[in-house]
Amino acid sequence: MSAAVRDAAWAFARYEAVRCTLPRADFPGVSRQVAGLDELAARFDVFLLDAFGVLNVGDGPIAGAVDAVNRLQAMGRRVMVLTNAATSPADAALRKYRALGFDLDASDVVSSRDALVREMERRAAGDLLWGVAAASDSQVTRLPGRTLLLGDDEGGYARADGFVLLSSAEWSDARQQMLIEALRRRPRPVLVGNPDIVAPREGGLSLEPGHFAHELARECGVEPVFFGKPFSNIYALALARLGGGVDPARVLAVGDTLHTDVLGGAAAGLRTALVTDHGLFAGLDVAPFIARAGIRPDFILPSI
Repeated sequence: MSAAVRDAAWAFARYEAVRCTLPRADFPGVSRQVAGLDELAARFDVFLLDAFGVLNVGDGPIAGAVDAVNRLQAMGRRVMVLTNAATSPADAALRKYRALGFDLDASDVVSSRDALVREMERRAAGDLLWGVAAASDSQVTRLPGRTLLLGDDEGGYARADGFVLLSSAEWSDARQQMLIEALRRRPRPVLVGNPDIVAPREGGLSLEPGHFAHELARECGVEPVFFGKPFSNIYALALARLGGGVDPARVLAVGDTLHTDVLGGAAAGLRTALVTDHGLFAGLDVAPFIARAGIRPDFILPSI
């Protein structure tokens, strides 16, 4: 399907179709409308900000986002990026956000790749060969254990002991079909470093690893293991970096999606805020989507 056809309604339907695989959570009865995060600075000590649709769309920062983060930091609030972007290792991701103008350090960026790496380290003792779906610049050799970048050679799919879906930037229908056939012949573990089904880009919504992982589940009967929002592993990692004594009620998770950012934050026991002027719901009335999904943020704001 072309990017022009993929829209918020299409993505929403895809997330709802796999709702049974997502965490469960409790939500507030109503959402409070706010103009920006400045209104919430006194109420929260920590702000976990999504990247795509909150700080940036594609490779450019959202207008006003850098200033908003600077104001929160000047007030002594901890600002962390909580992202499902798994293409780059932690140090490369940090350089990206700094280049966009955000004053962050290494401990302020928590990605789904970080959560995935922990699991791969746990499994490394088994000396598995992981076939990795990733972009050529994803530095897959820096992942724990033995790795093989999947391409157009069917032999790699046959040799792998398990698979990692890290990035879909260079993934193709042909490669997806080779993976499906390999898993049908011999079921193996599938780890997913980015649970997103879509991501907002300058030209529309791109298909992300979560889309291809759910297709594998339908076609092959495998049960992918997901790392990143809305799953608990990434929130546990972020809260661990904050140290003990942090009250979850004083932590606000901010994002542009219901099924990843809001659902994941609520499932982790955090308060949540949905950004509506950028990302998935840009230009749309979010109320019907909230009503249909039953996923309700504590706050709704146009931009941070």
